[in-house]
Amino acid sequence: MESERIARSLSELERKVIKHVDSKKPVAEIARAAGLSEVEAMRGLQYLSNKGVVRLVREEKERIVHTEKGREYVGKELPERRILNALKDGSKKIDELPVTKEEFSGVIGILKKAGLVRFEKGVLAITEKGKSFIFPWENCYDRLDCLNDETYKILNRRGLVTKEKSVVWYAEPTELWEDVLPHVREDLIDKITPEILRSGSWKDKEFRHYDVVSPIPKNYYGKRQPYYEFLRRVKDRLYALGFQEEEPGEIVLPMFWNSNALFMPQDHPAADIHDIYFVAAPKKYGSIPEELVEKVRKIHERSWGYKWSDEKAKRLVLRSHATALSAFLLASKPKIPGKYFTISRVFRPDEFDYKHLLEFNQLDGVVLSEDITFRDLLGLLKDFAREFAGTDKVKFKAGYFPFTEPSVELFVKHPEKGWIEIGGAGMFREELLEPFEINVPVIAWGLGIGRFAMMELGIQDIREFYSKRLGYLRSAKKIWRV
Repeated sequence: MESERIARSLSELERKVIKHVDSKKPVAEIARAAGLSEVEAMRGLQYLSNKGVVRLVREEKERIVHTEKGREYVGKELPERRILNALKDGSKKIDELPVTKEEFSGVIGILKKAGLVRFEKGVLAITEKGKSFIFPWENCYDRLDCLNDETYKILNRRGLVTKEKSVVWYAEPTELWEDVLPHVREDLIDKITPEILRSGSWKDKEFRHYDVVSPIPKNYYGKRQPYYEFLRRVKDRLYALGFQEEEPGEIVLPMFWNSNALFMPQDHPAADIHDIYFVAAPKKYGSIPEELVEKVRKIHERSWGYKWSDEKAKRLVLRSHATALSAFLLASKPKIPGKYFTISRVFRPDEFDYKHLLEFNQLDGVVLSEDITFRDLLGLLKDFAREFAGTDKVKFKAGYFPFTEPSVELFVKHPEKGWIEIGGAGMFREELLEPFEINVPVIAWGLGIGRFAMMELGIQDIREFYSKRLGYLRSAKKIWRV
């Protein structure tokens, strides 16, 4: 019989709790009756639930409890009672009452509205009604078992009570429980020990049948946050390819580093308030290297044909692209040949949807070499798509950026969303490199690493990376092919 088979497969925990589930009961009550902790009892009940022997029911309860301030009055007279008792001996000034100023201000409105006290010539006096009045919450304040909605609101406004939600688990028997219970035996052997083998006592007893059919509760073990783990693996792969990580740099930068040092003119549309977050205070940053600024100024005025403004160059902004860190790198005299990357936080006023965030991580990098070419850049971007997004479905589109020429935009194909733009890349212009005295070709890229992660982790909304939903965090795809 099925019920007998299930009974002979029950573990020790299951056998201890099953007999106490004769009706719907809280798990805590079952645990006490079985002599177990709540965790042990819950584990046994979950096993029984998986076998269909009991049913677990989750109920949310709400109860009124004292706040930290409210607990100070448990077992003591409330301020309103102290005031009334003190006034029974005669009128008093406010500073003569046995309450603090805060307590007085919290209850005087209640006392006056109920007609329990009145002011007479600058002193407080009790009325006839106040001499015998009992507050509706007074006799049950310690237990809070008589509060209705109105009295709760009064005490809640005074910061004395609040509502607390809790979850209570119940277990109740199913029809199968009645069939299984008569076959439950306490003398089943769960473990084979040396003593049992030596004594031969196992010969007169029955062994527990191990159930390899019924589902068991899932265990969720600690692991790294999926997006954090993805970024860590990207760094590991870049290290393996011989790249060196750039300094993380500052989030708040003068416009000089964010744009002008990258050959972006000061009147370029991308330097507008709609594309960059400007810092309200302080607005300016004083320590920009004057010699470098002068070199950049001359090239801007010569190439773009406008009048340079030191005020605009010093204007503080939130870093709008990680390429700004490449400007710092070029100023630090990097090794040639050299390969560098950074994964940095950037900020842009943008639409907020499945592939756009107002702040996000960007994978930026440069390679400096005498023989590097644009074809090398395209091959590297394909490798990135293959390594970080697990796809060979890549296409390139000619692009325009003030700091690169030629320039290209990278797209990869998401299985659900179609073609997604990942970012831009190109060869740094000679006008950009000249102030830094770099005379070799430099390829550069700025990629939305979060969109690569969408592909690798199999999600359709980039906002999921910052989700606190346990369901997503527990089921997130494992990464990846190292």
